[in-house]
Amino acid sequence: MAFISTEEVAAIRKELKKELPQYKFSVTKHHHSSVTVAFMKGPAFAEYTYFDRYAGEEKEGKIEGYEQLNHHWAEDFYGKENGALIKKVEKIIKTAPVKAGGREWYDKSDAMTDYFDTAYYMSIHVGKWDKGYEVAA
Repeated sequence: MAFISTEEVAAIRKELKKELPQYKFSVTKHHHSSVTVAFMKGPAFAEYTYFDRYAGEEKEGKIEGYEQLNHHWAEDFYGKENGALIKKVEKIIKTAPVKAGGREWYDKSDAMTDYFDTAYYMSIHVGKWDKGYEVAA
């Protein structure tokens, strides 16, 4: 059963501050089973090109305001530079709880048999629905 403790969330927050001091984050726990990390303030994200599979063409993209990020396909959706940053945040979310005496993230789910077993769920956002990302000058 997915579960994340307050101490594990605090460890994620502490590690993010240490590893990425140029950014301000919001790190929140939801229903004892998931953690959400939101970039709230920091340098502007790099502009990137991506392939719009619906239009069948390359397009320019820019991360700003509020956006829910897909950390599974970070480099494909947000470019190399932004993808590397998102993957770094994902790695911190998965490994930081171990440093606080918690457990490392795992996923032993099997969708074919409708069996779901993960340490905890995670999501990464830029900004929040009521407060967008602020670019630091």
